[in-house]
Amino acid sequence: MTASEEVKKKGLNLFSAGKVKKDFETDRRTHFSVQGETEKHSVIFDKEKNNWSCDCRYFALTQKMCSHIVAAELLTKE
Repeated sequence: MTASEEVKKKGLNLFSAGKVKKDFETDRRTHFSVQGETEKHSVIFDKEKNNWSCDCRYFALTQKMCSHIVAAELLTKE
């Protein structure tokens, strides 16, 4: 899953502003909270499927990587 340059920039801004945190982790998934522009979003990384998901409208409509996923992914690489 790849993100557009605009989405990457938004995700980097969320990450840099400290708006992403890891909530908890299990053997199968890692759960994150990301404070977006207007509301908090839940981002999940499924370790077994190597797959990201987010509860935001952009992800639901497009199934493309959103800024919230980019921010969570940056936190995992920190």
